Amino acid sequence: MNSLDHWLDAHAVRLDATTYSARTTDGPRLAALDRALDGARCVFIGEANHFVHEKSDYRIWWLRRLAARHRLVVGEELGCIDGRRVARYLADGDEAHLDALATFGDERHRRADRDDRPSGVLRASFDVYPSKLFKAEQTRFYRVLRELGVTDFHGVDIDAPGNGYTELEASHSAVAVDPAFWVAVGRVDGETLGAEAERLEHALDRLPVDGVDELRELVRSMAENLCYTALAHPAATYEALRPAMALRESIMQRRVERIMATLGGDDVFVLLGHAFHLAKDDRRIGRVGVGPGGDKVPSLGHHLVQNRGVDARAVWMVYGGGADSQPFPDLPTRVGYPNDSFNAALAAYVAARAEPDAPLVVPMEPARELLDDPVGVGHLYNLVVPVHLPSEIDALFFVPNVSPLRAT
Repeated sequence: MNSLDHWLDAHAVRLDATTYSARTTDGPRLAALDRALDGARCVFIGEANHFVHEKSDYRIWWLRRLAARHRLVVGEELGCIDGRRVARYLADGDEAHLDALATFGDERHRRADRDDRPSGVLRASFDVYPSKLFKAEQTRFYRVLRELGVTDFHGVDIDAPGNGYTELEASHSAVAVDPAFWVAVGRVDGETLGAEAERLEHALDRLPVDGVDELRELVRSMAENLCYTALAHPAATYEALRPAMALRESIMQRRVERIMATLGGDDVFVLLGHAFHLAKDDRRIGRVGVGPGGDKVPSLGHHLVQNRGVDARAVWMVYGGGADSQPFPDLPTRVGYPNDSFNAALAAYVAARAEPDAPLVVPMEPARELLDDPVGVGHLYNLVVPVHLPSEIDALFFVPNVSPLRAT
């Protein structure tokens, strides 16, 4: 028996492949997983791929355990303005709020006088983005969040350009400010992305200093989204996306710091997103492709842990095989990791057991010496990145095979 097998045999919790329920005899092992996360101010729940069905089950599994012991504030790699609509659904249960998300295909943010669709390398994915499937999967996830009593929810990412004007309209009668502000935030026919962002930034000067924090944040976020779009959408190559990726990561850092400043004394902030956005230490992850921050600014997770001293614990979901719904037509959707990857080693271990499709959850601490050298961790597009796992995560969630997003 090799050392990897010994670690997993001694510590892994094997889950039912359909229900994700643990064996009743695994109580002590589950307690060890809980202890690995206890005491943290922030928990990173990272996935290696946004576009797989199993992602939601993995998130739900961890959130159920966390919600049983803590009051949770949840942030997601989702547009911050779309996140306001999710929060409304979590508060009142009306799924009409979810129909208004630009992420899910709502087009009320689009301008008739300007084409804001990507013209560069992002265009191919934009035209075939699986919005309906993504909405179905996310709705399933948000229903469980509501069952768990989570109402304090935030999107922390970039929104579609122009998303937010309906929010401004709804605020018009609810917030008393200088009428000149409402004139200043009105769209101007024919304006460019840059001119629109500048107009919104200048409109902030017309707001009072106190009493309108949410309105101020809405307008500031709308301007940030436009600035990102102006950089990202014309980028002709992945390499040319680096400045936009850097701006995006910096914006997410600002938004998350703002949320964390509002946490109550017993709150735990749970942050959901791609694993590499949620790295504890970027220096222990190799560079393959254009990663979070475009290699120009630190990842969101690194910024929180290394620059701001946040006490964070992290779990990542990785997988061995299967297929996804990622939308880039020039990149693979069928999983194909090399035999020397960590994913392949875990898949071989599971395949040799009596329940070859069963996910595994295992604490990282017992494998600290075993995994002292970086291992190749595969994620979406079949990219394999060297990672020193004990520096990044406190527990690993392994799914032997993933599947594309589903409509139901």
